[in-house]
Amino acid sequence: MDLSFNGHVAVVTGSSTGIGRATALALVAEGVQVVGASRRAPAEVVDGISHFEVDLSQPAAPKALIEHAVQRHGRLDALVNNAATGRLGTGVLDADDGGWVDTFNLNLLAAVRATQAAIPHLLERGGVVVNVTSVNARVPSPQAAAYSASKAALLNFGKAVAVEYAGKGIRVVTISPGLTATPMWLGAEGVASQIAAWGDGDAEAIAAATAASTPFGRFLTPEEIASCICFMASPRASAVTGAELVVDGGITPTM
Repeated sequence: MDLSFNGHVAVVTGSSTGIGRATALALVAEGVQVVGASRRAPAEVVDGISHFEVDLSQPAAPKALIEHAVQRHGRLDALVNNAATGRLGTGVLDADDGGWVDTFNLNLLAAVRATQAAIPHLLERGGVVVNVTSVNARVPSPQAAAYSASKAALLNFGKAVAVEYAGKGIRVVTISPGLTATPMWLGAEGVASQIAAWGDGDAEAIAAATAASTPFGRFLTPEEIASCICFMASPRASAVTGAELVVDGGITPTM
């Protein structure tokens, strides 16, 4: 299927690894010029994807990213707010103010700031904001209360912006992934390793058991999530706004 991007320009945050990297690669394969943003450059340079090194938790950084993309390419058609952070704790009493602030600053406020900076440019031709949340927005984890709450807030923020700009040519959609094979889960400091550090087993065994407990019995791939992001960001989904697409392999029942 031709997604009809037709020379579009997209910004993807958190683009060096995981879902962000897969999304940048999927978009460029569809003919989109991509500006990827992250604190570290991706391991591989790909034609059509430029890297903007930035710490999006800094208040001025999201606007600087958007302005860089527009200056480089002369337009902006899509913003994918994917950058996120999250740490596990033993419970709500284990999380101090600093942890909550850091989590909300990147997971919510960076996306808010990037969206605010992008809107004037998206209004020129019409465009889309895709917010990447998590099933934890609706199925909160006691060990990740701050992460879960930040993703729920991002989900609601997207719906509010979608209502405000529905008649002005800007769509806002949400992708909520489930258990996905990314560094956030499988990396050296990922969820499985954090659980293992509590003395609850081997990280590899924890990951395998967690995957086996899902309806699909496996981790989703970043590419599977990226495919959904690409479609929702494309003109093919022009009638969709304010919607949440849950891509979780059946973790959250729909009936």
